[in-house]
Amino acid sequence: MDVVAATADGGGTAVEPAVTDGGAARRPHRVRLTIAQSSLLLAALLVVCLAAMTAVGVRLKAGMNDTAEGWRVYDLEAATKADALSDLRGHLGLGGVIDRYHQGRHAGDAETAAALTRSLGLARANLGIYRDIADLTPDEEQAVTAIARFLDAVERDTIGGDAKDFDECRREAVQALATLNTRLTVQRARLTAATLEDIEDLQRLMAFGGGLIAVLVLGLAGSAVWFTRARIVGPLGRLVEDARRLARRDLDRPFRWPARDELGLLGRTLEDSRNALRTLFAAIEEKSLRLGESERRYAMAAAAANDGLWDWDLVGDHLYLSPRMRQMLRLAPDAHGGLGAVLAKVDDRDRQAVRDVLARTEQGSSGDGFEVEFRTVPGAAEAAWVLLRGVVARDGDGRVVRLAGSASDIGDRKSYEARLVHQATHDFLTGLPNRAHLVRWLHDRQEATQGGPRPELALLFLDLDGFKSINDSFGHAVGDRLLIAAAGRIAGLLAEGEIAVRIGGDEFVVVVPGGQDCALARAGALEAAFQPALRVGGMELRVGVSIGLAVDDGTGDDPDQLLRDADIALYRAKERGKGRTVLFDASLREAILIRSRLQRDLPRSLAGGDVFLLYQPIVALPAGEVVGFEALVRWRHPELGIVSPARFIPIAEETGQILPLGRHVLEQAVAQLARWRRMTPGRGLTVNVNLSARQMWDEGYVDELLGFIARSGVEGLKIEVTESMTVTDQDQAGTILQRFRALGVPLCMDDFGTGYSSLSHLGDLPFDVLKIDKSFVSAAGTDPRRESLLRGIVDLAHRLDLSVVAEGIETETERAIVSRAGCDYGQGYLFARPLPAAEAEALLLAPAASS
Repeated sequence: MDVVAATADGGGTAVEPAVTDGGAARRPHRVRLTIAQSSLLLAALLVVCLAAMTAVGVRLKAGMNDTAEGWRVYDLEAATKADALSDLRGHLGLGGVIDRYHQGRHAGDAETAAALTRSLGLARANLGIYRDIADLTPDEEQAVTAIARFLDAVERDTIGGDAKDFDECRREAVQALATLNTRLTVQRARLTAATLEDIEDLQRLMAFGGGLIAVLVLGLAGSAVWFTRARIVGPLGRLVEDARRLARRDLDRPFRWPARDELGLLGRTLEDSRNALRTLFAAIEEKSLRLGESERRYAMAAAAANDGLWDWDLVGDHLYLSPRMRQMLRLAPDAHGGLGAVLAKVDDRDRQAVRDVLARTEQGSSGDGFEVEFRTVPGAAEAAWVLLRGVVARDGDGRVVRLAGSASDIGDRKSYEARLVHQATHDFLTGLPNRAHLVRWLHDRQEATQGGPRPELALLFLDLDGFKSINDSFGHAVGDRLLIAAAGRIAGLLAEGEIAVRIGGDEFVVVVPGGQDCALARAGALEAAFQPALRVGGMELRVGVSIGLAVDDGTGDDPDQLLRDADIALYRAKERGKGRTVLFDASLREAILIRSRLQRDLPRSLAGGDVFLLYQPIVALPAGEVVGFEALVRWRHPELGIVSPARFIPIAEETGQILPLGRHVLEQAVAQLARWRRMTPGRGLTVNVNLSARQMWDEGYVDELLGFIARSGVEGLKIEVTESMTVTDQDQAGTILQRFRALGVPLCMDDFGTGYSSLSHLGDLPFDVLKIDKSFVSAAGTDPRRESLLRGIVDLAHRLDLSVVAEGIETETERAIVSRAGCDYGQGYLFARPLPAAEAEALLLAPAASS
C-alpha cells in the first residue's frame, strides 16, 4: 500500500510541491508499506469493521432493552396505581366513606361509625400504595394531598368537625381522583410516543451502521484483492521470470525492483546475485584465458627449465618424469617401474632417508610439502646431488592419491657449501684448521666416547714470542708471511694423529693424542724447532714460543674446559718470562678464579670502603724531616684479606675500573692533605698521587680530574707519572701534563731508571721532581760506577731545576750514598713503611718528625 506523506495547516492549505536539486517540482514523497505492514493495516481495518458492527449491535440491543424496561416499569406502576385508584374510588364512593359518612350523620350509631372507620382505613391504605409505588410528580403529590385532606375532614366531621370544610374537601378529593386518572392516561400516551421515537432511532442507526459496515467490508475485500494481485501475485510472477532469466544466464539486463517491501528485497537480492554471477563468470572467463596462457607458458618453461618435474598418480599407479628429471636420475627415456625405479637410482647412503621422508609425508595433511636431498648412484659419470621437492594430495577419506613436485641439480651448491664449511673451519691465511674446527672436533670426540673409555689427549697452546714487535716494525704483510712460515714449521713437526690449529693472531694449538710425557716431548720439539730463524721475504726473523700444556686424562666431561686450561697455562708461561712450557694444574685455575673474583669484587669493595690509602713519608736529606707523603692504595678484601696492588692494579687497568679507583684515591688524598695542612700551617706539606697510563690518556677523565682539583683549591698536591707513559706520544703527553702544570700542580717523573732512562725527556716535559727507582739506588750501593752515574743524574736534574727523590732506601749505607750524590729527598723502609692515616698523622706531629 502507498501512503502520500504531506502536511496541511488547520485551514486546509495545500502543501507546496517538493523541489529537487535541479529546481524542478517533484511529486510528493510516497511511503510504500511493506507486505507485513500492509497486512497489519488490513487487519487493523478489519478490527475497525468488527468494532463498528459491535458498536451498532450494542446500541440496538441497549435501545431495545431501554424500551422494554420502560414498558415493564410502566406496566408495574400503572397497574398498581390503577388498582389503587380503583379501590380508592370504591372506598370513597358508593358504600364507601361518603355513604358511611352520610349514614353516620343521620343514624349516629356505633356500627355505622365503625364501618366508616374501616372505609377510611382502606381508603388511606390504597392512597399510601399509590404514593409509595413510585416517585410522585408535583401534580400527583397535590392530588394525593387533597384526597388525604378529605379523608382527614371526614374523620374530623365524624368527631364533630366543620361541615363546610368537609364539603370543600370532598370536592377537592373528587377533582384529585380525576387528576390522578388523567395522569395515568397521559403517562401511557407519552410512553407510547417515546417508544415510537426510540424505534425510529434504532431503525436509522441500523440503516447507517449497516451501510457503513457494508462499505468497510466491501473496501476491505477490494483492498485484499488489489493487495494480493498487486503486491504478491504480480511481484511473485516477476520473481519467477527473473529467476528463470538467472537460470538461463541472461545476465545483461538488470532486475529492477524499486519496491521496499519483502518481495522487493528478494528481487534486489536476485539483482545482487545477477551482478555477482556476472562478475564471477567474467572472472572465470578471464581466468580461463589466463590459465590457457599459463599452461602454454608452463609447457614452454618446463621444456626449457633446468629443473625436473614429476607427478605420481597413486590410484592409477602412473609416474610421470619429465625429460630433465630422467636425465638427472640417469633413467632411459622409455624406462618404467614407478617409484621403485626412482629409488634404485638413489645412492645407498641416502636411500633410507628418502624412504623415511615419503613415509612421514603419508602422515601429513593434504597440501603438505616435503623435500629431501640425495646423491644418485655413480655410474659412468660422477654422482650428482639432487634436491627433490613435492606436495601431497589426499581424497575425502584421507588417503594419499597423488604426489607431485620438482627436482633440482644441487651439485654446484653442495660444492659451494663444502667450500664454505672449509672456510668456516679453516684459517684463510695458513690453511690450518681454526678454533671453530677444534671446538667442534673436541665435542665430536666427547660424544663419540660417551659412556665408554676415552684415550688421553693433550693440547699445546702456543704463542709466538716477539711476533708483535716484528709485526709493528715491519708491517702486517711481513707479519702474515711470518705466520705462514711459523704454521709450516709447526705442521712439519706433526706426527700421525696430531693436529695443528691456528686459534687467532699469533696463537696456535697442537693436538697430541697421548698423555703428559708425549705432550712434553712434543713441546720440547716445538721449542727447539723455533730456535733457528724463520726466512721471510729474504729476511731472517727470530721468534720464540711460549707453550701452555693441558692433558685430558679421560675423566673430564667438558671439552671447552680443556682448551681453557691450556690457555691458562700459556698465560702463566708468558707471565714467568716467555720461552718456556708450563703444565696446567689445579693451582693455575685457582689463580685465574681468584683473579676473576678480584675483578668482580673490586667495584663493590670500592663502594663499600674496603679500598683505603696508606701514606709513606718523604723526608728531606740528610736531616730526615718529613716534608710529604706518597699516597698508596690498598685493598682489604672481606674474604681474601689484604690484596697487593701488584695484583689488583693490573686488573683495574684492563677492565677500566682504574678510572673510578683513581678518582677515589685522589679524593681521599686531597681530603687528607687539606686536613694535615690545617694542622701544620706554614710547613708546606705535600702528598703525591700516582696517575696511571689509562687515566692520563682518557681525555674526559683528565678533564674531570682537573675540574675536581680546581674546585678543591688544595695546595701541596703532586702528580706522579712513570717515564714509560710519556714515550708513546711525547707531544700529547706534554700537552696533558702542561694542563696540570697550569693549575699549579707539580709533576713527578716516577720510577726513573727502570725504563728508557732518557735524560732528554727531563728537558722536554714539564716535570718538577725526578724520582729515582729503588733498583737504581740498590745498584749504586754495590757498584761505584753506578754511584758516579747517580751523581751525574742528580747534578743534571738540579741544572734543569728539578728536585730529586731517591726511592727504596732501606739501609743507612744507601742513605749515605744518595745524600753524597746530592739527592734532595728520600723515601723507603729506612724511614717508615706505608702508614695508615692516623699513624702518618702521629708521625707528622711528633716533636722531631724525623727518622
